[in-house]
Amino acid sequence: MSLTDTSSTQPGPAMQSPTTARVWATLAVYVLSTLAASSVLLVVQPHSGIDPSALSLVQFGPALGVLATWLTFRTTVAGLLPTAVSSRRVGASVAAVVTACVFFCLLSTMAAVVSGTAVVGPAAVGGLPFAVFVLLQLLGAGGEEIGWRGLMQPILESRMTRFAAICATGVTWALWHVQVFAAGPVTAACFFVSVMAYAIVLGYLGNGSFGQRVLVASIGHWLINIAWYLLAGDNTLDRPQIVFAAIAAVLIAAGTMTVRALQHRKQHRPGLDHEQRTRAVNPSR
Repeated sequence: MSLTDTSSTQPGPAMQSPTTARVWATLAVYVLSTLAASSVLLVVQPHSGIDPSALSLVQFGPALGVLATWLTFRTTVAGLLPTAVSSRRVGASVAAVVTACVFFCLLSTMAAVVSGTAVVGPAAVGGLPFAVFVLLQLLGAGGEEIGWRGLMQPILESRMTRFAAICATGVTWALWHVQVFAAGPVTAACFFVSVMAYAIVLGYLGNGSFGQRVLVASIGHWLINIAWYLLAGDNTLDRPQIVFAAIAAVLIAAGTMTVRALQHRKQHRPGLDHEQRTRAVNPSR
């Protein structure tokens, strides 16, 4: 499975590149509209009849932010979104993100078992069967990833390195969970580290077009949420569970970065001819 980024955030030859000022204005509209939509959804949640432990409506704030940004800067957004990659490449990315999430679940669960911490497992949530909760979490993960990895990161990639874009998106994503930072410094620090590690995994494994990136990132985000619930249930911010999750997240992020670095070195090793290099970057050719 290749982790190499073969997509491009550069506009096509017939499309003029948006100015830097317009790019930052687009990002500002996205962030501000996401914050505004999230605030409204937090107010609506208690009146919706939906248990927030089963589905938090605020997860759809980023998707609404994308809608507002698209309506405001449609031409700019269209000129910044990356091009598609092959279906084979997307399949490899999905397999890679599923593998990373399985390791996350195993590592955090093993830490809990070794320490004698109780593991919740597949229990009912908010009066709903666990299977229904799983489906609802997929919707929520997609609502977030439409914004974070679908729009924000690709736009940032047009003006900075991919690693910098991943970090900037990760910081924004973490700070968006503002309520977490009232839970104490240790919990806040562990949560922030976890989110940054997830941002690296989802940010590097998601390649291609808007839809392709959203698909891969949503699956990863969904599986991470499910793994975290299996570990701690509704009490995802409790210690030591959040400490276990942070350590496991850092390990899978380090693994993702290591595999990516090894593949990059292999593709650029001396003696690799142009045809072999092209095949390594785009295995579908």
